[in-house]
Amino acid sequence: MFLLEQKANDIASKIAFAKEIVMSLKSPDNVLQTYMEPFVSWLDILRGRVDQAKANFEEFVHDSGFVQDNYFREEAQRRLLTDILRDFEDIERRIRINVDTFLPLILVWNNQISGTETKQQHKLLMRFIAELLQLCQLPESVMTIIGEDYACLPLEWGQVRKHVVFCTYSEVRSVRKWVLLAHELGHTYYFKIYEKINSSITPQVIGKLYENRPINLDQRNLEEMIYIWTQHWIPELVSDCFAVKTLGPAFVAQFMVTVLDSEPDRVEYTHPPPNLRLRFMTNILDALALPDINVNSYRKMWQSYAHTISRPSSLFITNEEVVETALKGVDSIVIEKPIEKKWADVLEAKKALCLALIPDQDLISIVSALAIAEPNLDHSFLYEALLKRYAGNSYVP
Repeated sequence: MFLLEQKANDIASKIAFAKEIVMSLKSPDNVLQTYMEPFVSWLDILRGRVDQAKANFEEFVHDSGFVQDNYFREEAQRRLLTDILRDFEDIERRIRINVDTFLPLILVWNNQISGTETKQQHKLLMRFIAELLQLCQLPESVMTIIGEDYACLPLEWGQVRKHVVFCTYSEVRSVRKWVLLAHELGHTYYFKIYEKINSSITPQVIGKLYENRPINLDQRNLEEMIYIWTQHWIPELVSDCFAVKTLGPAFVAQFMVTVLDSEPDRVEYTHPPPNLRLRFMTNILDALALPDINVNSYRKMWQSYAHTISRPSSLFITNEEVVETALKGVDSIVIEKPIEKKWADVLEAKKALCLALIPDQDLISIVSALAIAEPNLDHSFLYEALLKRYAGNSYVP
């Protein structure tokens, strides 16, 4: 048997195993069901690709006389074999990203929604996510897993894109931190408006990178910076903008706590510098002009640390014209502002918390109020009260 035939059989076995696991699940809940149906359909398509790639190789062997103890010198035959191998590589890559990462999450999900120690916590968290999705008018259900750092995992099954959101286990009782999940849901929003971004913001940012390119910057480094901006930084800024326009000061306050470290101007491959992001967020808050909020107090609070220990970056990737083009573009394309309708409820919930009372408002308003409430006040009673209200046996959504 040829090596490539063994590879094809191995891949087919993986696909069969994944389908068997999913089809064996009994009575999946409503959220998981929305993932299973497109996943199984995509597995069938992927299996068809494997069979076709295997047939292409068999035809290649028949027509070329390929044997494994020699190699071809003719360019046409080398190209044919290369194309076949690349097809298998693409199939394997899709399995690693969209099968091997997803299958274990099904087991974790089922354990968390039914386990004695996690069931109530998970139910409360999913209630928050459901309210957040409804507030933002995002129609899809989103699996949320307790355990990893705050993150959003994209899954691409053919024409269907789904996401799994993660919440840090050590902070599951720190409900004020849940506002950070708005950023993770912002990644689902990014893909919803991807075509608009790709046709407007992306070419503008690329144009500014070319316009402001230093003389000594070679093409390879320029292309790397274009990739960082278009594939990582713009999506992150869209998610930031989405989160601020959804939860307002609550998200900004907890984001500052989370990213505060000794390098506020640190340039990372995957995320813009914290200074740049906070500048963007506070400018959005200014534009929202919400009542009873002093945006400058947030700005000064952050700058008291950041400006003390750092100096403005002179790196080309954070060129001012490039940054301004990106920020203005993102701000103009994220047009929804759910916080404007929710803010009055947040303020009312905050008043109740200051009196050590359990607010009557919805879960989003309570969590947001807690995120901006005085941290020195004792709110330890709140978590158990929320569990009882939203995750108790008597609760009916």
